[in-house]
Amino acid sequence: MVNLWTPSDENQLKKEWTISPVNHLPSLKDQALLTEIRNKTSRLNRNNVTRTQAYLDFYLKHPEVHWSFLAHMVSRNGGWNMTDLKASHISNLLSYEKASILFRFLEKANHLIFQDAYPQLLLYEESKKTGRPLFYLLSELLVSPFMNPIWSLFWKNKSKKELLTVSLIINEQNFIEANLLQNPFFQQKVLSSLTYQLQEKLGFTLVLFPYRKGSKTLLTGLGVQQFSNLSNRIEIGKKLYVLLFNNEDVMHGTLRFSKENSHTGSREDYFPAVFSTDSTSRKIYSPTIEAAWTDFNHPSIVPVAWFKDIQEVIELFHLPASIEPADMEKTHLYNLMKLTGISELHGIFFD
Repeated sequence: MVNLWTPSDENQLKKEWTISPVNHLPSLKDQALLTEIRNKTSRLNRNNVTRTQAYLDFYLKHPEVHWSFLAHMVSRNGGWNMTDLKASHISNLLSYEKASILFRFLEKANHLIFQDAYPQLLLYEESKKTGRPLFYLLSELLVSPFMNPIWSLFWKNKSKKELLTVSLIINEQNFIEANLLQNPFFQQKVLSSLTYQLQEKLGFTLVLFPYRKGSKTLLTGLGVQQFSNLSNRIEIGKKLYVLLFNNEDVMHGTLRFSKENSHTGSREDYFPAVFSTDSTSRKIYSPTIEAAWTDFNHPSIVPVAWFKDIQEVIELFHLPASIEPADMEKTHLYNLMKLTGISELHGIFFD
C-alpha cells in the first residue's frame, strides 16, 4: 500500500476538519459565479451521455485532476449498464417495471455524483482562471466540508494528485451511500432483489476499460462484488484508479479510445464485432442511451451530511502499489454466454 500524505499533511487536514467552517457571505461576483456553476452543472447533468462527455472535456483541459478521467471511464460503464436493461441479452430477464426501477437506480447514482462533483471541478477551474482559491464557496454549493481542506491542499501542491483523487472517491461514494443507497425503496427494490443478487453472484458486474493498442481495442478492468458495501466501493474505486493511471499502455490507450469513440451508451462503442445498435442485426442488440431511455427529471434534494468520523476516513488514505491489467475480453464473452443461456430460463427465476 502507498500512503498519500506526509505527517504534516495529515496533521493539517485533521486540524481543518475539526474547525467549524466559517460562513462567508458571497459577494455579488461570487453569487454570479455560483449561478453560472449551478446552471452549467444542471445543463450537463441531463443524462449519462452529457455527464460522461463533460468529465472527459474537463480532464482534457485540466489533466492534473485525475479523478475526472476516472469518472469518465466509470460513467461509460454506468451507461452500458443502463442500456443493458433494454439489450437483447438481458431484457428478457426483466419485466418492464423491474428494468425501469434498475434504470432509475443507476441513473440516480450517476446523476447524484455529477451533481456533487462537477461544481467542485468548475470551482477549481475558475480558481485557476482568477489565480486565487475560491474553495470557500464549496459550502454554498452544498459540498461536504470534508472536501474544502483537500482542495486547498491540492491548490498549494499540485503533486497531491493521488490524494485529491482518493478524497473525491471517498466523498462521492459516501454521498451516494447517504443520499441513495440508504433509501428504503432502493434497498428493497434493487439491492435486496433476486435480479440484482443473481447478476452480482454470477460475476456480470464488470467495470471495463477499453483501450487502444496499435490497431486493436483491448479490454481490461475489474469485477465488482458487493456494490452495496460502502468500503468495498471505495476500495474498488482506488483499484480502478491505479489500474488506469499506473499502467502506461492502459492510460494512453483509454485516452486514445475516449477521444476516438464518443460515448453513446451502446456497447457497440467498444465491441462492434459482438454488439450492434441495429435491433435487426444478428449481433447482440445494444441500444444507445437516447434510444433506450428518455431523460429522467430528478427532483432536487438537500444532501444528507455524511462526514462525521475523521478517524474512519483517515484509514482510507492509501492506494495499492500496483494493479496488473488483466485481459477481460474472454471473461466478458464468457459472461455474455452465461447470460444468453440464463435468458432462456427467465421464467424459472423471475416469474
